[in-house]
Amino acid sequence: MRRIVLSLAVLGAASLGACSGGGSVLNSVGANSPDKVILTVAGSSNVARVLPGAGIPISAQAVNGSGNGVLSNNRFIWTAALVTSGSYPFNTTGQTKPCAQVLQTPVGGTATPYAADFGIYVAIDPVNEANIIFYPPTIIPLPAGSSSIEPVYPYCVVVSAAAVGSSAVGSITVAVVNPQNPEQ
Repeated sequence: MRRIVLSLAVLGAASLGACSGGGSVLNSVGANSPDKVILTVAGSSNVARVLPGAGIPISAQAVNGSGNGVLSNNRFIWTAALVTSGSYPFNTTGQTKPCAQVLQTPVGGTATPYAADFGIYVAIDPVNEANIIFYPPTIIPLPAGSSSIEPVYPYCVVVSAAAVGSSAVGSITVAVVNPQNPEQ
């Protein structure tokens, strides 16, 4: 019995010694440094669609490697931007539709596509910075020098999360849909 216990102790010590250097699967060099960030929305569909004035929860996850190994990094810098082009996924199979535009008309001018910082409409969870709720405005504020602003639905906002201490950034396109036709 003593031989078995001694043999197990020697094998355990030898295996720990082998794992302490490079080349081991337990080597953690760079393991906490994400190479990408994956953004998802709540629910099983992962289709980012929201009504103006409503909120959509979005979560970020820092990952590393080709297998998307999940990291414990949950600190992110969030941004949101109204875009003038692009497409958004409208169903769970990944099919996309083009984004419409928000049009602004300068005083005495013609309507042009409007792009803006929508970061003010991001509410970050104070307990876990990996979670936010994006609240697009019910009425888009009139930019200075403009006589009107007209949303054409569905318009798109790109919400991004950058992992703190890394160059890894992930983004998701959120379609802000017409309240009269929310399944656009």
